[in-house]
Amino acid sequence: MTARALLAAATLAWLAGACATTATAPSPGARAALAPTGTLRVAINLGNPVLAKRASDGAGVTGIAIDLGRALADRLGAAFVPVLYPSAGALVEGARAAAWDLGFAAVDPARADVLEFSAPYMEVSITYLVPARSPVRTVADADAQSVRIAVGAGNAADLFLSRALRHARLVRIPDTLDAAVEIMRAGSADAYAGNYERLLILRERLGEHRVLDDRFHAVEHALAVPRGRAAALDYARVFVEELKASGVIRSAIARHELRGVTVAPRALR
Repeated sequence: MTARALLAAATLAWLAGACATTATAPSPGARAALAPTGTLRVAINLGNPVLAKRASDGAGVTGIAIDLGRALADRLGAAFVPVLYPSAGALVEGARAAAWDLGFAAVDPARADVLEFSAPYMEVSITYLVPARSPVRTVADADAQSVRIAVGAGNAADLFLSRALRHARLVRIPDTLDAAVEIMRAGSADAYAGNYERLLILRERLGEHRVLDDRFHAVEHALAVPRGRAAALDYARVFVEELKASGVIRSAIARHELRGVTVAPRALR
C-alpha cells in the first residue's frame, strides 16, 4: 500500500471513531442546501498551514479542514470534494462565484457581505516574527512609526491589523510562505504577522528570527457558507457544536500537532 493510501485509510479510521458519538442527522432541507448535487464542495485555504498542508509526497492534502470536511460529507451521505485555494482572499472570491458549498475560514466582519459563519470551532493565536536582533520584543513595540509589518493580503491578520494599527505601516504581500520568506530575507519588512503555526514554519526556513511571546489577536475559525443558505448554516452550527462537545476538534488539533491553536468555547444560545 502506498503512503498516500495508508494516510487515507488512517484518516477514514479516525473519522469513523471520531463520529461514533450521537449525532444529529441532517434534514432533507440541510442536505439539499449543503450538497444540492450529492457532492459537498468544501473550500480549503492551502495558504494557511493550520487548516491544511500538502502531503510530504506532494500528492495529497492533509489537515483539520480536510478531516472535518470529510466528516460532514459522511454525515450528509455526499461525496467529499475539496476545492483548494492558495489564499483566504481567493476562497472568498470563490464564494462570490458559487464555486463551493461549505468552507473553512476565519471569522471577520469584512467578509460578512459574502459569507455567513457557524460559531467558531477553534481559536488561532496570531503574533509577529522578527529578526533575532530586532528591538521589537512585544506586540506593543511593533506598532511604531518606523516599523514595516508584512502581512498576507486579505488574510485574517491583515483584516485585523488594518483596523487596529495606529503607527506601523502594513506591507501587503501574496499570502504564501514563499512570499514571506522573500520579504524577510530581503529586509523589506521589520516584522511578519501571522499565526503561530505559520510563523514557526517560517522561522525554520529563515533561521536567525524569533517569534514574539505575546499575541495581538486570537482568530476565530468557523464553518462558512455563502450568504442566503439558511438551512446549510443551521446544520453547520449543529455540526460544529457536536464536534466540540464530543472532543473531535480537540483530537484533530492534537492529531495534526497544531501549535498556538485551542478549541473554541461552546456557543451560548
